[in-house]
Amino acid sequence: MLIHIYRISILLTAICFAFFSSAVANEGNDSPQRNEPPTPSLAASQSDQKILSLDNLIKIALENNRKIEVVRQKLAQSQGLLTQVRSGYLPRLAIQGRYNYTERKDSALSEGFENTSSSGGQITADFNETETDDVVHGSVNLSQLIYDFGKTTGSIDVGKSNLQAADAHLQRQVQTIVFQVKEAYYNVLEKRRLIEVAAESVKSFEQHLERAKIYHKAGVRTRFDVINAEVELSNSKMGLLRAQYNFKTARVALVQVLGIQPNQNQYTLDSDDLPLDNILESMPPLPDTLDNLKKEAIKQRPDIIQLHLLTEAAKANLARIKGDYWPSISAEAKYNEYDTDLSLYKDSWEVGIACTWELFSGFQTQGAVAEAMGRLLENKAQLQDLELTVAREVTESYLQTDENREGVQIALQTLELAKENLLLAEKRYQSGSYDVIEFNDAQLSLTRTQNELVVTYYGYLTALASVEHAIGRLAPKTLN
Repeated sequence: MLIHIYRISILLTAICFAFFSSAVANEGNDSPQRNEPPTPSLAASQSDQKILSLDNLIKIALENNRKIEVVRQKLAQSQGLLTQVRSGYLPRLAIQGRYNYTERKDSALSEGFENTSSSGGQITADFNETETDDVVHGSVNLSQLIYDFGKTTGSIDVGKSNLQAADAHLQRQVQTIVFQVKEAYYNVLEKRRLIEVAAESVKSFEQHLERAKIYHKAGVRTRFDVINAEVELSNSKMGLLRAQYNFKTARVALVQVLGIQPNQNQYTLDSDDLPLDNILESMPPLPDTLDNLKKEAIKQRPDIIQLHLLTEAAKANLARIKGDYWPSISAEAKYNEYDTDLSLYKDSWEVGIACTWELFSGFQTQGAVAEAMGRLLENKAQLQDLELTVAREVTESYLQTDENREGVQIALQTLELAKENLLLAEKRYQSGSYDVIEFNDAQLSLTRTQNELVVTYYGYLTALASVEHAIGRLAPKTLN
């Protein structure tokens, strides 16, 4: 008899709770609808908000990120160095002007003065003549290198290779910035989705707390259920607070990559915001097989191209230094003009060929050759190591992407089971055959599954961006 009364009381309590929930909902729906305009501050903030897509963020980062500017200036330096070494094969023209005051003494024969010695001979008297005048001197010097056994040619080859290597370094830096923007973008979207999951958890525990209070007043449940529901609600609110904090820090990290606060930090990120149940449909596929991706990366990665060019520059530098063993031949022309009455200075011009050959330099050339050879071998070893590193990066990012894709599929299946488990837990709790701890476990399991699905999904997008970065697909071939 007592068992029947207990079941009837539980049933009446459930009916009362359903009636109470319906009344509250109807009260909200029956209230008159008022289309009040938003407050000026809210309207202003909404109108000032700017929606930014991923392409917008990439464009902002490429225009404002300081790391790209640093590499761009290094490219300009390489261009300047190439211009300098190319001047070696161009003629050199110099004009010089000079003024000075000169005083000069010369021995001269005295005219018309004769003296007879005791022996009857003629004696000539010598005296010093002094010349003084202002001297204005102008000269024009022209020289042209004819041949130096590859020293200038080697310098030009070094400059060309270094310039191309600097351009490849710029392209790789652009790719890195694009990847960092994507990574930060997906991180912000992930944290925003986690806020939604945490908010749903808070809402669920609030409803559960109200249900527990009603059951407690009806005498169906004890005070323990109410306290336990309040504790879980506080924990879920703490989780929501933590998710909001993580969202703010993710936005700060995005601004750091962009190099500027877009629209004075008044912006929102554009995203599809698909329901978690349909999230698998929006996942882009992998671009190609692993073997093809590794071959593509070895062929087009800008940092590999850069190291190839640096190796070529080291070869050209070795040839340039070996040219110091041989002479340098050049043509020279010079013209001097003097504005003075002094007999010593006369206008003149000369044309000729000069040959300069340093026969011994104290083993300086031998040391420079050894250094250049060591640098060449070092670049070759670094190139081999980089190729292995690139293959590893492509493999790891590919496997991570594949793992996250499978993880999303598993998380979706788990999500359906967690929802069904929570639904059964709610029904059994209302019927009195389930205690509050089991209900809390079901709700926490659902929240945890939703979190794992969100993290795995955006982890897949980030890993896919990492694959593109590893193979060098993220930037155009040139950057103006």
